[in-house]
Amino acid sequence: MIENILSLYDSYSEKNTPINEKFVKIYCCGPTVYNHVHIGNLRPLITFDILVKFLLATGHKVKYVSNITDVDDKIINKAREEKISEKQLSKKYEKHYFDLAKKLNVRKMDSVPKVMENIDGIIKYVEKLVKKNKGYISEDGDAYFDINTVKKIYGKLSKQNINELLKGVRKENKSDKHSPLDFVLWKKTDVGVNWKSPWNKHGRPGWHTECAYFVNKYFGNNGSTIHGGGIDLKFPHHENENAQNYALTGKQMSKNWMHVGHVMVNNEKMSKSLNNFVLGIDILKKYEPNVIRWFFLQTQYENPINYSEANMELAKTEITKLFRTLNSFIFQIYLKGTKFKKSKTKLSNEFIKILNNDLNFPQAITLIYEETKILTILLKNKKYSEIIKTINQIIAQLEIFGIVYELDLKKYEKDLKNWKVSLEKQDFKQADKIREKLYNI
Repeated sequence: MIENILSLYDSYSEKNTPINEKFVKIYCCGPTVYNHVHIGNLRPLITFDILVKFLLATGHKVKYVSNITDVDDKIINKAREEKISEKQLSKKYEKHYFDLAKKLNVRKMDSVPKVMENIDGIIKYVEKLVKKNKGYISEDGDAYFDINTVKKIYGKLSKQNINELLKGVRKENKSDKHSPLDFVLWKKTDVGVNWKSPWNKHGRPGWHTECAYFVNKYFGNNGSTIHGGGIDLKFPHHENENAQNYALTGKQMSKNWMHVGHVMVNNEKMSKSLNNFVLGIDILKKYEPNVIRWFFLQTQYENPINYSEANMELAKTEITKLFRTLNSFIFQIYLKGTKFKKSKTKLSNEFIKILNNDLNFPQAITLIYEETKILTILLKNKKYSEIIKTINQIIAQLEIFGIVYELDLKKYEKDLKNWKVSLEKQDFKQADKIREKLYNI
């Protein structure tokens, strides 16, 4: 394992691969904004946010792009239901998404491209594929990608065999498709919002093509350093993105494919039939952002994680206990005449080493707990400056996770003075009462 370089699990090679570049280019597939995002959408949002924060903190330059799908069948159908335009609907839920991201302390992406704002570029991208005979126009006027032109690499990302895939595909009426696996680059339709293209007067882009185009637009033929999103996007979305990029450039779309595991709800997969979707706005009504982020740190990001009231309450208890522990040491050194000052501190080498190993969140949490235990030894040995340094280091590490710890000592100066006076007067009953109050802040 390379300890001084970030190494991430790559879904393509199925092994940890080092991120050697100082300038890291990241693309994460964003949501389709036809409704409020659910907890499954929050996990990649938070995971990639931590990745970006960690890279920046360890001296990297980062360009982070995450798209918004603002036109597709779901958006068109929902807009009809609400009797508003597709643009009005997508803007509404896009705003909800970024309001939620802000509340969750997610750093702003460097670019957030949207389909409706990039139609001309997407059309030109499809034209390139057609001109290179990697795509073709059907009798109905749809533009399709020709899977047979990338047989060499198709299925390697998602570990699927083309012949097995063909067995599982139902026969379609479209006899002019070269292969049942061929997917739409540009769909001929006059239903909902649509645009004129060289192939038809009314149509819109295929879902897989928007992201392929955006990666090419922002990162060029060499693609991104890291490309990813939820595990459910690996096939067909990421496989089809990669196929288009390879068809045009002869290169993989990304050096590393990063996939974030499923979020289960009460040990069941979220589905319409179970009606168990948990929306982000509803979670924030129950739990603070710090609690939500702490919950996601309990499991390695590639693995499934189970959302339940019990697990959320446990996360709440843990983060509350951690904050109260930090408060207690700050209060105790205050009694000794040493005021805590928050200052920018470098991450510990051990913390960097742990996150460099495929963002090992659970192990990083264990380290933070171990660092809080060291505070007891430091207090016993009256090393107050070391306590300040250690607390600042813990705060810096929590900030990488997007967790905000704040303590305004001015609000508690009266209680602290009364505590000190009670101890000096040996009024231990009153001192204990004040201490209990402070420790439970």
